[in-house]
Amino acid sequence: MVNRLANATSTYLRESADQPVDWHTWSEEAFRKAKEEDKPILVDVGASWCHWCHVMDQQNYSDPEVARILNEYFIPIKVDRDEMPDVDRKLQQAVSAMTGEGGWPLTAFLTPEGKVFFGGTYFPPEDMYGKVGFKRLLWQIVKIWKEEREKLNVAANTVVRFLAESREVEELEPTPEVVDQVINFIISNFDLEEGGLGNGMKFPHPTVDELLLSQWFRTRDNSYRKLVSFTLTKMYFGGIFDQVGGGFHRYSVDREWWVPHFEKLGVDNAELLLDYFSAYLETKDPEFLDCISMTSSFLLRDMKVEGGFANSLDADSEGVEGKYYTWTEGELQEALGDDFQLGIWLFSFRASPEVEGRKVLKRSASLYELTRRLSTDQFEAQKKLSELRERLRKYREESRKKPNVDDNLYTYTNSRIGEALLLTSVILGQGAREALGVIDKLNSAGRRLGGGEPLMEDYAASASALLSAYEVTGRINYLDSALRVWDRLFSFKTSQGFVDSARSDEVTMADTPNESPNSIALKTWIKLWIGGKVEFDPSIAKVITSRILTNPPFYAGVAGSLDAILRGAAHVVVIDEGDSKADSLHRSALSIYHPLKLVERVTPDRKDELPPPLRAMLSYGTGSRAYVCVGNTCSLPVYEAEKVRTLLSH
Repeated sequence: MVNRLANATSTYLRESADQPVDWHTWSEEAFRKAKEEDKPILVDVGASWCHWCHVMDQQNYSDPEVARILNEYFIPIKVDRDEMPDVDRKLQQAVSAMTGEGGWPLTAFLTPEGKVFFGGTYFPPEDMYGKVGFKRLLWQIVKIWKEEREKLNVAANTVVRFLAESREVEELEPTPEVVDQVINFIISNFDLEEGGLGNGMKFPHPTVDELLLSQWFRTRDNSYRKLVSFTLTKMYFGGIFDQVGGGFHRYSVDREWWVPHFEKLGVDNAELLLDYFSAYLETKDPEFLDCISMTSSFLLRDMKVEGGFANSLDADSEGVEGKYYTWTEGELQEALGDDFQLGIWLFSFRASPEVEGRKVLKRSASLYELTRRLSTDQFEAQKKLSELRERLRKYREESRKKPNVDDNLYTYTNSRIGEALLLTSVILGQGAREALGVIDKLNSAGRRLGGGEPLMEDYAASASALLSAYEVTGRINYLDSALRVWDRLFSFKTSQGFVDSARSDEVTMADTPNESPNSIALKTWIKLWIGGKVEFDPSIAKVITSRILTNPPFYAGVAGSLDAILRGAAHVVVIDEGDSKADSLHRSALSIYHPLKLVERVTPDRKDELPPPLRAMLSYGTGSRAYVCVGNTCSLPVYEAEKVRTLLSH
């Protein structure tokens, strides 16, 4: 049997085409059928990269008995969360409100009208792990649907009311003290021994790192910078970072960042690339530069596909969790030869926990410690480290089957990757061509990369990437495109922020911990505003304030935007008179850290595009020069790159 998913655009959905379940896609047809046949709806939300989604598929949805129950008593719908993130967010909120659970796979039970009345995440086939078995759960729901349906309707309506009430937040006056409260809450949950937040399973939180770094910038309290550097070093040394091929896995199952869930997502790596980039600009830590270089190379080598960048890489290969990334002692010895003992020491092999009988590599020594072991200098130590990694990478590629690639092209993912590669190309000298190749495809034509109706997150990420392309290249066509996309994005604007999509009334400001679409949109809005390109609605600051105190670590992204609104973003304008100084000033402005800044390189004939205060100042000075504005204060013309650094750093 081949069900109706065989021709789906989503890789994840096509992977279920051979299951005996008569799957529907999320569509009007499916809901109409549920109403006509008076059946409850089961929605399975997952992703190609999700290990436990594959387990659920294998254990439950490939079981003929489960399929018989679903096909007879339910309307089963399968959703790819990467293809329909707005649907996923809505269902996640409902299930979380009801059960406290969230994540993938998401299992949601709905009325034919689309109201969630029960849900959870992974369900084993039989009772185990303290969870009800899936078959028993299905029969219980069938029984209640037939005999006590009003109970399910009450549960569904209760969730609807709860979520509606949670959206009705009182607007609060924005003050710097509100941002301070967010910072204090984050610090109170910081793991001072291993970095990051909490003391168990850990996700990276790039927006939290960015917010802490911005507070160092504002206050010059070095403790904030130390917290960021500590977390980033721990992650980069940990097993969550692919010590052989670069790039980050999605999260670690332990406190020490050692054992990851092995899926790799394009958007995660883009955001972490930007995270480490900001930290490197401020610290000049060579370890961070190496992390940036390896992550950029991973994206360019392993995620580049025809037409753009792939969405993700699976966690499993050859039917084994993490097999592509883990090692046996014999494999390590075969790959490294005479350097085997050095590899054992450098990658903490003997101390490593096992996954499926294989070891996860983790850095045990810093670059400084490696120089001492090798009795050499830092340059030679880095060269040796890179050589070991390359030998391991080639061995891995030649001896193992690579994980499956979800090569669906999503505008959001490609925008984030393109922007990250382009910005880091300023210091790496690689990735700009590939990044611009993707960014050139982003426009306001009303279609997503890969097809389909654009979502708010597509427009937000596209506008941000196009604006960054304008900053890096100075080409006016990118600014024009960014403004066209911004106009489309603004059609999603409500009094409470930007809604997720045309079919949703959700305003997602919380990071997941991926940066929320509203956070991306707000940063772009602020940059366009300080550049005099668009008007700004100050009431959005009150909305942000009312939201961020509900769960501070997950509102770090919009908290950073609020901080920029209250304390001032930076605007650097390089006037290019055609001499050699313009390149130096432009590069300097791009490679200096500031929490939120807009960099423009303009020729004198474009002076009318600048805000009035800057236009009035152009008569001061001759030749290529820069003007640095922070908040409402602008400098006199600057001619030296170092002076740009000094002005931006205060």
